[in-house]
Amino acid sequence: MNHYTIGSLVILALCTLYSLHRLPAVGDRCSALLETGWWADQQALVWQPQGCTLKQYKPPDVRKCLETTTTVLLFAGDSSVRNKFFAMARAVDPKFTPPNEKAHEDIDLPWPPTADNSSSSPSPAAAGALPAVRFLWDPYLNRTDTHDALNSDHVIAVVGSGLWYLRNRAEGSGGIEAWRAAIDKISGKRNVYVSPVPPTVPALLSPERRATLDAESIHWMNEYMSTSATAHLQVFASWNRMALPGETADGLHYSDRVEDRAIGVLLNRVCNKAIVPAHAPFRTTCCFAYPRPRWLVVGAALVTCIGIPVLLYMQVHSSSSSSSKMPSIETLRQMLVFGAILLLMYVCDRTPVFDKLQKRFVAWVFWALVGASTAWGAATWGEDGKGGGGEFLGRAQTDEWKGWMQLVILAYHLMNASTVSGIYNPVRVLVAMYLFMTGYGHCFYFHKKADFGLRRLTAVLLRTNVLAVGLAYTMGTSYMDYYFAPLSSVWVLVVWLTMRVAPQANRTHFVWLKIAVSAAAAKLANDWWHLWPFGLLNRLGVSWSQREWEFRFGTDIFIVYVGMATAIVVLHHGSQLQAHARWPQMKRWATLASVLGLLWYAVFELTRADKFAYNAWHPYVSAVPVLGFVVLRNSSEHLRSHSSSAFRFVGLISLELFIAQFHLFLAADTKAVLVLADSRLWFVNLALVCVVFFVMCQLLANASTAICAWLMVVRSEKQQQQQRGAAADAAIPMTELPIVEPTNARLGSRHDALDRLASGPPIAARLFDSLAARWAVGLSVLVFINWMY
Repeated sequence: MNHYTIGSLVILALCTLYSLHRLPAVGDRCSALLETGWWADQQALVWQPQGCTLKQYKPPDVRKCLETTTTVLLFAGDSSVRNKFFAMARAVDPKFTPPNEKAHEDIDLPWPPTADNSSSSPSPAAAGALPAVRFLWDPYLNRTDTHDALNSDHVIAVVGSGLWYLRNRAEGSGGIEAWRAAIDKISGKRNVYVSPVPPTVPALLSPERRATLDAESIHWMNEYMSTSATAHLQVFASWNRMALPGETADGLHYSDRVEDRAIGVLLNRVCNKAIVPAHAPFRTTCCFAYPRPRWLVVGAALVTCIGIPVLLYMQVHSSSSSSSKMPSIETLRQMLVFGAILLLMYVCDRTPVFDKLQKRFVAWVFWALVGASTAWGAATWGEDGKGGGGEFLGRAQTDEWKGWMQLVILAYHLMNASTVSGIYNPVRVLVAMYLFMTGYGHCFYFHKKADFGLRRLTAVLLRTNVLAVGLAYTMGTSYMDYYFAPLSSVWVLVVWLTMRVAPQANRTHFVWLKIAVSAAAAKLANDWWHLWPFGLLNRLGVSWSQREWEFRFGTDIFIVYVGMATAIVVLHHGSQLQAHARWPQMKRWATLASVLGLLWYAVFELTRADKFAYNAWHPYVSAVPVLGFVVLRNSSEHLRSHSSSAFRFVGLISLELFIAQFHLFLAADTKAVLVLADSRLWFVNLALVCVVFFVMCQLLANASTAICAWLMVVRSEKQQQQQRGAAADAAIPMTELPIVEPTNARLGSRHDALDRLASGPPIAARLFDSLAARWAVGLSVLVFINWMY
């Protein structure tokens, strides 16, 4: 490891220690809902509690919570609490409308909602119906039925007072002292949450209210309740943080939008532990207790922290030849790095150690990130040092291509840009570009090398899947969540099978017929026959979504074949085209057609109604921007021989960046942003996360390569002969055994077979020299673990 890596690990260790220091105070982050938060977006009113993500409650979720907890939500207090009751009623039933006149009376919302209270004013509870949500008009919190309800174990209450004590001080309300006595009576009661005295906007208050609701008294009352929090008084101080001056008309009561967000925070506090599932994906992290690590994670941690270091120590200090049976020292080090980073991702995304922030789209930030990435790439533009200089779609060019695409995809996921159709559609093209390279590169290799053996295929599939499979079992997610790994793997197999069948036709015009038949079969299998074996997988305990898979596979179902066709054109006709007398003219026309094609695509995708309408067209139009980019990128010798070293660096680890971003760059299974620094310092945190993330992915790339190389080790024929010779020298010669001379050639052949069997290595060792046997054993182990897990 170099000093750059060590420095990043030290920074990460310090961030972890800082977060562990805060862990006892963080807990399940329920207190964050009560005490902290800020408006992440004041236009859309996106509320962000400190370090966790909220669940957006819809009416079915609220009803499920009420049914699960079998409790009554009671609101008791003044008009500010009544507005929160109205917001809760809207959360239960969106058709609910409050009474036209806000009378000082009690209101019941019966359960289940009825047609009467779904259209106009709330009606009394029907006979036998459970009042799911109730409001008691009690501005002084001195009613007997209020206190009786607060003592019930089946009531979750929100109470609030203070405004009437201040307004009616002259009429004998008792003022602040009487209010404090009322608050002290409810202190320490279970399942009781206190709404703070709302801040006012004096310029908007009526003269009567302005004279009595002074800011100093309101501040003192809220400060008193915050100091009483140690006596089990649960105050939603965060509600006052939500009070935006622009969201009130009378200077005292706030808009329905603000009250709806306040009730959303309350529902997260009350309902999350009851209805949020304790299994992946973990998209809600506020007031949520992560489950304990399962046995597979504990076992992986023990192997990483104890097993591999012990083997490493034995290998370092061993001089016997038996040590050659174990992985090498370097391989063990890479295994240690791989396991440690997987455990790090577990800590980041399966524990409350690190903060998580909700994602939101901010246009200028997204384009600033894309612009900064472009500037970084342009600053490192230069002539290729080696590999692919001047070659059509050479290695340096494709690495650069993968690099800038990966940076755009990271910005896209970070900023939740999938909500914007004009950005979502081009990003779909970036995924198509990856698959175009899959078709082009593997078709080129199989055509040129004619190597259809299991060894090369296994190496590609292992390298593509080792991280995705490791994360699926470590994080408790589905392998399909890391969709690029299975998608790329299946397409590699499709290209291999297409080129493997009748390989003698690959160098003739019949290869076009093979590609066409393969494309038709893929389309029919995915869209018509639904031949994917998901039913069998479900019986084996593998729960994958067939609908999700068919969407992913079908959306880019033709672009791989476009890549294969491009490879065939380059191999069969590339030299002839370049030698043609009109080649310069053809290049100019191709360049012009590419520019027009890209412009047409931009207009086309921006004029679709939404991203769902575009998805129906994508399989048929994605080839236009992909081929347009390929032509323009290779339109001159200068462009072919130059590339960006920064983008090439990113491209070399693009697979790890794409997969590891789910838990080490993002969080909450991609629905949040990982925080290693202060949550409010968004750009500082982004810079720190990027440094750690890129370094970890570089280490993962090296470790994955080393592990795959170790798994692919097959003894050469020379090594097998040497081992057989060594075993024969050490064994008892067969001639010393009392054997009978063979009476015929058949008996002699049996004797020779037995001789080879006895003098060779053990059967298990020879068995694992077969890649097919390794595949069978490996898949069997994964199926067994999946069934147990």
